[in-house]
Amino acid sequence: MKRRSLWSAIFLTATLAACGPGELVVTAEAERMNPETGEMELRPLENVAIQLLPFDRDHIFDSLTAAADTPEPQMPPELAQARDAIIAAQTEWREAEAQWLEQRERLQQISDEMAQFNPGEARYRELFAEFNAVESQVLSAEARRDSAFEEFTDLQAETLEELDRLRIEIEIWEDDAFEDYPEIVAARLQETRKEIMADTTDATGSVRMRPAPGQWWVHARQQLTTEELYWNVPVTVERGDPVQLRLTRENARIRDVF
Repeated sequence: MKRRSLWSAIFLTATLAACGPGELVVTAEAERMNPETGEMELRPLENVAIQLLPFDRDHIFDSLTAAADTPEPQMPPELAQARDAIIAAQTEWREAEAQWLEQRERLQQISDEMAQFNPGEARYRELFAEFNAVESQVLSAEARRDSAFEEFTDLQAETLEELDRLRIEIEIWEDDAFEDYPEIVAARLQETRKEIMADTTDATGSVRMRPAPGQWWVHARQQLTTEELYWNVPVTVERGDPVQLRLTRENARIRDVF
């Protein structure tokens, strides 16, 4: 009797595993500047909203765009050039600031080491000469940083109003062109008999979901300073080992930020 119960339990467990949901682990990562080193590092993205959709949202938007009464507003070439100039100025400012921080740290290290010697000692004189040289570099880097920041803010002030006008124009167009999107989504959900799943990434940049096996699309977005990373990645979920999916710049669509 006990043996029969044991085999029944094993059979039930196997049956549930074969009929249960799959498992999907999504990890979002992006390059961020380390403020201490000034280097770009791949870091997990925390608090990113992740959606798991049983349909291709991009296909719906593409169809609605094609059927719109007017074309989608585009960024004029001269405005795109101005935006690129802003990005270049911001990069210059960040690089100058990173160099300034690095040299200032070295200056502090020299100062701390000098405190261990008397002014009459040879090592003190060596450090004093190095201190003067590095101090000159710090002042030069500080001037470069301030100049780059001023150029960055000036370019922003000149272009921000035009970018805002374009953003509003695009939003008005989208409200009209994508008016039927909610109804189409409701129809897709009814067809697939599935629901949209959503969660937020943790401190490791990850989220774990348990959807039904089949074809899904992982949607997320992350706004950076001058651009947005947009993901709509197809993934096939199966039972068994968890399916791993990384969201990075490589599989993202880079969108303009206005």
